Amino acid sequence: MSSTLNRRTFLAGLGKSGALLAAGPWLQTIGYAQVSRGPARAIIVQSRTRQDFDRRLFGAFLEHLGRAVYTGVYEPGSPRADANGFRTDVMAEIKGMSVPVMRYPGGNFVSGYNWLDGVGPKKQRPTVLERAWNSLEPNQFGTNEFLQWCKQVNTEPLLAFNLGTGTPEMAVAYVEYCNVDKGTKWSELRRSHGYEAPHNVRYWCMGNEMDGPWQMGHMPARAYGQKARDTARQIRVLDRELQLVACGSSNPAMPTYLVWDREVLEECYDQVDGISLHNYYGNTKDLTGNSSARFLAMNLDMERQIREIAAVADYVQGLRKSPKRLWLSFDEWNVWYRARSGDFTDGKRTFAPKLLEEVYNLEDALLVGGFLNSLLRQSDRVRVACVAQILNVIAPLVTNETSVLRQSIYYPYAWALQYARGRVLDLFVESDTYPITAAGLRPDVARDDQVPFVDVVATIDQASGRTAVLMLNRDLDAERELVLDWRDLTPTRVLACETLTGPDLKAFNTFEDPKRVAPRALEPPAAGARMTFKLPPRSYTVAHIATTQSAPATGVA
Repeated sequence: MSSTLNRRTFLAGLGKSGALLAAGPWLQTIGYAQVSRGPARAIIVQSRTRQDFDRRLFGAFLEHLGRAVYTGVYEPGSPRADANGFRTDVMAEIKGMSVPVMRYPGGNFVSGYNWLDGVGPKKQRPTVLERAWNSLEPNQFGTNEFLQWCKQVNTEPLLAFNLGTGTPEMAVAYVEYCNVDKGTKWSELRRSHGYEAPHNVRYWCMGNEMDGPWQMGHMPARAYGQKARDTARQIRVLDRELQLVACGSSNPAMPTYLVWDREVLEECYDQVDGISLHNYYGNTKDLTGNSSARFLAMNLDMERQIREIAAVADYVQGLRKSPKRLWLSFDEWNVWYRARSGDFTDGKRTFAPKLLEEVYNLEDALLVGGFLNSLLRQSDRVRVACVAQILNVIAPLVTNETSVLRQSIYYPYAWALQYARGRVLDLFVESDTYPITAAGLRPDVARDDQVPFVDVVATIDQASGRTAVLMLNRDLDAERELVLDWRDLTPTRVLACETLTGPDLKAFNTFEDPKRVAPRALEPPAAGARMTFKLPPRSYTVAHIATTQSAPATGVA
């Protein structure tokens, strides 16, 4: 990566401007320096870009859980359903968002799932007791229906197979069923089901959260690694180019965290392409001390987790003397802490129970914006990420019988999908900070640290010259100014500028009041080499800016 502006020059320039570099090495690793007062500042240099980030970074997740599938995406007999039983209003929302990839069918569900139950004539499909969520599963929506639905909403499938109670033999048969053209047992079965052409699914999750004692088929790391290696070797006979994701740690709070990832990869590194990581976040006593200020810093906890898992993968790469560098799949992430136990997780042997239906407020949306910023900053390593989930279950979208509601977290996610394209710019940022403390918090999040009030990330689509700037103001009480200092790009026009904010962090949308938390236009500064955005308190803001290339910068003033 070439640059006309190195870090030494940058830090020297900050010193000349009176910046105090007391923030320590952690903030410096993500391009931040601390200032004691005054506006935040981001220096934008086009030459400091990476390769195009993978659009799968903005993926989502659909599990057979609660009302996600049944009465969510699939509701035959509804006046809003098409001939396939797919809710057309839901499809319109998801297609309109341009979600690039969708993980399916689980989740905890997949570790007890027999994919054969969900294919073939619907009248012959069994209703089974789904043991992960204690619900009735009629299997009327299965692999072929999901893949047809993906085509209709223009998203790519990320299929998971059962490596919990399932065997390598049945996992490989599933891949053969989906991807082999014809002439074999499982490809001919697919053709007999009315799908002559192969589905050509390229990305596959090798089970789910196998480190978790709650998971059906839970096993020690080395046993899982050996099972994954055996499965992957057989799959490579079918197609060596498929992208296979091994199960990593399901949460940094796990007692086996990082050790699990190392032991798994020591067994299967040469046969897989990526490793998964999961995490959910909440404003709770043990995670934040019920502090909204600490809660809005949790995207930096996500960032630390990414770096830790990447470091383990690189360690095993060194052990194996492998030329291959694994990428990461953060294929479950979201805010989730209210609807997480008791009746919220027990389907009581009913069909399409109301489970995990988290109601999202303004502060949740602000943190989701922060997560998107972190994923973009770490996109040189994270290729796939999936907000969990897309509909009804811990989701940005919720249905009732007649309509679809956009929850607060929909808006930052939709902005990233719409505006963030091309390459991530490596910004140099200085910002005032506030302290967070370790006292009383769970060990995996307990630390004494400094957090920038302003969190900013920018992307550029080099073909069009359009830049997206995503800005989080963590200050709960005060407006914060952010100065964008453009060096080898010249902004010519602000195409869009919106912010998500409000006086009540706990405000949320309902079907009766669907716009209580919704974006509003923000007056942008005039386009130019120096642009000062006035970010409202407790806000997440997007600016879409047209630019042209100018003479390269030579230093920092």
